[in-house]
Amino acid sequence: MRLSSWPLGDSARIVSAGTAMLRARELGLRPGAIVRITQRTLFGGTVLDVSGSRLALDRVTANNIVVEPVTGVPMPRSGQ
Repeated sequence: MRLSSWPLGDSARIVSAGTAMLRARELGLRPGAIVRITQRTLFGGTVLDVSGSRLALDRVTANNIVVEPVTGVPMPRSGQ
């Protein structure tokens, strides 16, 4: 499933980043990384929690990242 259509608040594991792989790796979004969608923006952008850090992606980049479900893996919460 594409990161751009992943449910808000759910955790996911990155599988691949397609054509955006270089940019995604620069941002720390490598295959196997666990992310959680924290917010959607007005024009299709996505805000992620990646290891306790917030990261905003534009719609095109989020649409190029493929994710899979993660169960039983706790995500760090901001402020803890």
